[in-house]
Amino acid sequence: MIMRIRFPLCAALCAGFLIALASHGALAGETGKISGKVRDKRTGEVLIGANVSVKGTPLGASTDIDGFYYILRVPPGKVDLQVTLVGYGPVVVKDVRVQIDLTTEINVTLDQTAVELGEVTVVAEQKLVQKDVTSTRRTVSRETMRETPGMSSATDVFKLEAGTTLSATPPTLKLADGTQVQVRDQSLKDVHIRGGRGGEILYMVDGMPVTHPIYGGRSVVDLNLVDVESVELLTGGFNAEYGQAQSGVVNINTRSGSESFRGGMEYQTDKLKALGTPENTDYATIYLSGPDPISRYLLPAMGMSVPGTINYFLSGNFTLTNTAYDNHRDRAPIRILGIKTTGRQDDERNLNGKLSWEVNGSNKFALSYHGSWKDWSDFDWLWRDFPNSTPDWMRTNHSVNLLYSAVLSKSTYFTLNFGYLGVIYRGSRLGMDPSQYWTKDSTGAYVTTIQSPAINSMTGFYDGTGIDAVWHDDNTKTYTFKGDFTSQVHPAHLIKTGVEVRYNTLSYVDLPDAATKLSRYGEGIDSIPPPGPFPLFGQNRWTFNVKPVTFAAYIQDKFELEYLVLNLGVRIDGLYLGNEVMQDSWKSLWSRATGLAPNWKSLLYKFSPRFGVSFPISERTVVFFSYGHFNQIPELQYYYRDPYSGAVVGNPGLDMEQTILYEFGVTHELMDNLVLDVKSYAKDISKQVGSTTVYGTQGLPVDLYDNKSYGRARGLEFELTKAYSDYFTAKATYTLQWATGYSSSAFDDYIRSQSNLPYPIRERPLDWDVRNQFIFQGTLTTPPEVHPSIFGFSLPDDWNLTVLFRYSTGNPYTPGDAALNPIDEQRREMTSTGPSTSSTDLKFEKGFTIAGVRVALTIDVFNLFNENNVQTVSPDYGFNTWTGKPYRYGDIERPQPNFYDYYTIQSHMNPYVFSNPRWTKLGFRVDF
Repeated sequence: MIMRIRFPLCAALCAGFLIALASHGALAGETGKISGKVRDKRTGEVLIGANVSVKGTPLGASTDIDGFYYILRVPPGKVDLQVTLVGYGPVVVKDVRVQIDLTTEINVTLDQTAVELGEVTVVAEQKLVQKDVTSTRRTVSRETMRETPGMSSATDVFKLEAGTTLSATPPTLKLADGTQVQVRDQSLKDVHIRGGRGGEILYMVDGMPVTHPIYGGRSVVDLNLVDVESVELLTGGFNAEYGQAQSGVVNINTRSGSESFRGGMEYQTDKLKALGTPENTDYATIYLSGPDPISRYLLPAMGMSVPGTINYFLSGNFTLTNTAYDNHRDRAPIRILGIKTTGRQDDERNLNGKLSWEVNGSNKFALSYHGSWKDWSDFDWLWRDFPNSTPDWMRTNHSVNLLYSAVLSKSTYFTLNFGYLGVIYRGSRLGMDPSQYWTKDSTGAYVTTIQSPAINSMTGFYDGTGIDAVWHDDNTKTYTFKGDFTSQVHPAHLIKTGVEVRYNTLSYVDLPDAATKLSRYGEGIDSIPPPGPFPLFGQNRWTFNVKPVTFAAYIQDKFELEYLVLNLGVRIDGLYLGNEVMQDSWKSLWSRATGLAPNWKSLLYKFSPRFGVSFPISERTVVFFSYGHFNQIPELQYYYRDPYSGAVVGNPGLDMEQTILYEFGVTHELMDNLVLDVKSYAKDISKQVGSTTVYGTQGLPVDLYDNKSYGRARGLEFELTKAYSDYFTAKATYTLQWATGYSSSAFDDYIRSQSNLPYPIRERPLDWDVRNQFIFQGTLTTPPEVHPSIFGFSLPDDWNLTVLFRYSTGNPYTPGDAALNPIDEQRREMTSTGPSTSSTDLKFEKGFTIAGVRVALTIDVFNLFNENNVQTVSPDYGFNTWTGKPYRYGDIERPQPNFYDYYTIQSHMNPYVFSNPRWTKLGFRVDF
């Protein structure tokens, strides 16, 4: 009854909100605002009725009786303002920088004139202190990313962010019978921001969420740099319009079509084998942009017309690479634009497009598409001798979004977004499903044709008798509606409100041992077939086919005065579980496996208050504080993993995970072009997903997901920024951080139960508890037709050189000798620290202009000094926890005082323990 009453009630509330929204509306998280005053240059008096417009757009406003104006809906990036008034000379303010959700203040003075003169052009002052920032945010433009080494996609922005660590090892889980299970798509790496777990990030593209429908806060839309206009990373107390994130928000704005025809292409390769170890990498991209030829030329020629302007942007790219860890498998052929070529270990192709229709100054449509096709095979050191016995993986994404934006008045506008995100993720060996590995003997009994993988006792590596024949098949579809409303209801109050509804169809199949083991139903033990495909095969089976609905609504107010800025808001996030887990058959199977009563509710919701305040003490100094509750629905697989197999069972009664964040910051301009940021933060994290061992009705133990885990993070960030001047710009960031908690993942307790390890008795450092981090990025740039001189020698024009240096202390681990005593192991867990790492990357670009076309030659050098950096402290990947270093010849086989023999030490010396050696890519780019 709960299911039948509460969800329709929620749907009715959402529908009512949508009806109200349709008559109003808003644009959230995609645009910025420009405001200021216009005065008489001679008298200083405010001017009434001055027209302020954004050149090349229909955006504009007039000054009021106080000489004040504001312009909403301004796209991020640099724009030009034009200011006119009868009796005054016109002024153009160039290069006004606009940031998402922030206000750019531009004050203008006009000079009286009796005759018509040409317009006066001034360059906007690039203020380094943004007075309305109430939390930590970083905006990176396409130009900056293009100049930075190692930046190939939008999410590479994490390499520049303080307090961020990237997990190097894929998440896997070994069951009690030795079966290896993938926790999630291994290509989705965990990113830890300010001490949070992986999967706590909201990824948005043009205002729409693109996180994985099953695996939570991980991006599945792979955008190349050529497709991106800017990337904004929020890591502090972000506003109420952003939800389903505890650690950060990545807001990606893609490029739109231009009024003039533009295009370009780029190619990079490491096959020339310059300065380092090549990875057999090829990368190429091409893009085209301009006015739509059908509406602009063809239809007018036929006597027809379309109101407004339609522009397009289209791009495609591919990356083929064997990576730094070549598994030396036989490669299957692939096709790129219909051309057949040999695939490599990791191949990715992308196609992106956007069609923008500016109907008039008040109405706009945008249709965008992002598609990606990724194929890869894993590097597994123990399969060194027989790599062809391992599985292949693929992921295909299709994202479509239709946006409608309308202006109701100069102070009010709205947007409606309709989106689709489809993700297919599959893993198998040579595309074979479980049934293809079985045959029947003379008695009619099923017999497998292969063996399970087995380690050769002589070499320590897998032998050739077994095959890793997994079968994994995810197919998810998400349909999203998102509506937002923005109104400047008062010169000091900007109100935003909105709703979001996501309808998901999730099909999940994970059969890791179905090629070698019959299911209990296949053995005749169970009379009822298990859920999912291939019911005869697989002892360890996790399948579900569910249709959950997530929903959210928010309202927030930005209150701006000259000496005070307040951001106040609240949001509600909810989850409707769907009918599948409410059925009696599912509940009965769950109760049999867990021995518990299935008393969960079908509807879950939480409120999240947000607060931020900024005090602009002067033009050079701002102090801010933020506080907020950030609730996030756990990975949906934790709710729905079916209870047939036991081992690890989903829990539809899970609560939302919660982070309470406090942040304090000071920004001060030390001198012209030099700014210091100091920030401190504290995060209290509760209701994290873990697991508890319970016993079913037959006395068999299973691990059930729960919300008992918790964590804390504390940190200080110092950032020194030098703005561009004298051909040089730089940024240096230092982070001091502590990240402690009960467990580092939802599977820690299961691993403990299988290894007979005691549960923690106190908080301990988490896997990503990196105490110190330092990042330096410096760029030398000379614009075209500018020739700087050094010691009287003139240097070439149009080039840039960027150096990116990163240093961090090591990750924590449990010392090997602690395992000798269970009590000591509990006390000394995660008390040792791995080796520190440092890496220097370099990128150089030299441009040439030939007949109006710019051609650039590029060189990227990664790990310039060829440092042997340890990227993991896991013993499974070659790290010796007894010595605190990677395994090497001469190590002793503890606790016995014996040297490892040659074969055993070889199997332990996994090259994956080290990050990439020095590696160089050469390339060229053409823009016209």
